[in-house]
Amino acid sequence: MDAVKVLQVVGFKDSGKTTLVLKLLQAAGRLGKSVAVIKHHGHGGPLGMPPAETDSTRFFEAGAESSVAFGDGVIQLHMRKPSAGLEELIALARNSQPDLVLVEGYKDAKYDKIVLLRSGKDWLELQKLEGIALVAGQGTIRLDGRTVVERNDTGQLESWFADWLKGDT
Repeated sequence: MDAVKVLQVVGFKDSGKTTLVLKLLQAAGRLGKSVAVIKHHGHGGPLGMPPAETDSTRFFEAGAESSVAFGDGVIQLHMRKPSAGLEELIALARNSQPDLVLVEGYKDAKYDKIVLLRSGKDWLELQKLEGIALVAGQGTIRLDGRTVVERNDTGQLESWFADWLKGDT
């Protein structure tokens, strides 16, 4: 399988990461690209489960190490694992053979990334990240030597994204 492109969207809480991932997902669809999405669950505790009465949830809650359900072209997977690194999650996501994997979070990974800023103060910590391909913020944020794109400027973000997908950035 060819290497799949990976793009991260990172920033602090309430910086607009999920909103931007949704915009990029829709833009990729318009460009004819298939996408897998990985999200870092940073809220602590386990993820919410589907309704308790589903068979797959009942199997999992009864102690299955993994529970896999398939129906109408959709695979649902629940798996117990003490930890899982981003590379392992990307390998799982590749099973759907996407053109692109969008990753929300995992700031310290070394993939190309869009950094979202709430203010110039966020940049003090985030500028050290590897792979920064684009910086986006809300309102007027000035950084020495780096252009900050308005995070709500869908046209500019989609244009950048289309160029990035082609390898033109």
